[in-house]
Amino acid sequence: MNIHVVRPDGSWYSRPDATLVRDADRFCLPDDCISALACHGRCIRIGKSGKAIAPAFARRYPDGWTSSVLFYGITADGTLTPLLDRATQVDREFRTFDSLEASGQEAALRALVLISRHLSLRIGDFIIIEREEPVPLQRGGTFENIDIL
Repeated sequence: MNIHVVRPDGSWYSRPDATLVRDADRFCLPDDCISALACHGRCIRIGKSGKAIAPAFARRYPDGWTSSVLFYGITADGTLTPLLDRATQVDREFRTFDSLEASGQEAALRALVLISRHLSLRIGDFIIIEREEPVPLQRGGTFENIDIL
């Protein structure tokens, strides 16, 4: 499984599946991180493999959606890193793609077309669309009932 994240500015990157955790109640910062950022996302699950998907056919590929939270660590030198354990938190309860509001569906289909131009999408892959710019978190704080340790 692959996890692809689309930022609010339209850029995107991939996270390793080792960062994925379901229904977490805490997030631990490594010692070399001084703080963290977090944001809400909308996770789209891919139900059909494809590459270079045309916009006219994009609706055939997603099979569900759910909410997610993405974490980024900030090191002492100010470097932003998304590659932390448990940094991609996805709700277990997926809803049908058709139950997503129209603007959310359009954003998801645009992201799917964009990413599929560069790499193959496989069954079970996630595309996470950040819904906002990340907000700062401090060690010892909380974010949506998730303790930052």
